[in-house]
Amino acid sequence: MRALLSPVVSLAALAALVLPLRAEHRAVLVGVSDYSVLDADLNGPKNDVRLMAEVLAARGVPPAEMTVLTSDPSGLPAGARSGPPTRAAIMAALADVSARANPGDTVVFYFSGHGGQAPDQSGDEGGGYDEIFLPADAAGWKGDIGAVENAILDDELQVWAQGLLSRDIQLIGLIDACHSDTGFRGLGGAGVARGLGPADLGIPPDAASAPGDPVPPLQGQFVFLYSSQSDQRSFEYP
Repeated sequence: MRALLSPVVSLAALAALVLPLRAEHRAVLVGVSDYSVLDADLNGPKNDVRLMAEVLAARGVPPAEMTVLTSDPSGLPAGARSGPPTRAAIMAALADVSARANPGDTVVFYFSGHGGQAPDQSGDEGGGYDEIFLPADAAGWKGDIGAVENAILDDELQVWAQGLLSRDIQLIGLIDACHSDTGFRGLGGAGVARGLGPADLGIPPDAASAPGDPVPPLQGQFVFLYSSQSDQRSFEYP
């Protein structure tokens, strides 16, 4: 029996090396309703991420492959990982999903919360502004670093995204925040803007963007859905 099993086991091991891994769907979902420093709480994001997790689970994404960063983890699919929507936690989740994803996989990134604009630090905006997204611990403009503390820059998301796309990983990005980029969602009545202006973030009027050259466009298979143009606001309604 041992003599018969050994070749079979060897062939199985060889097959495991040459056969492609089954493509997986993985997700990082961020909903920032409660801001610890800024006076800018929102009602919708904690509901948005729960609903997004439910939709993905219904579409067959394993909850174990979802990282949901939210101040209210109640009602998430069983097995989904959760944590606070701080900058450190968001960046760690992005690094983790990048490390675990394989060629052929699809990664979904979803952000619901406040967006804004700040002076461009790298010069890739041609004298314009960076789009920024505000985690729970965002703390406004800090002159000593020349940036909004703990904000996530569009530049950082671009570098992360290109790292995935360069490895033949498909990316679906959904951003529901002011200044997110493309498309506009609005309803009649009084809404709460999902964004903070330069004055709200304490950015001085004379803060200048750095000169420089634009970054190359992303290359690979991706789809991005935005709730607003880079110069527009998104709103939440009861």
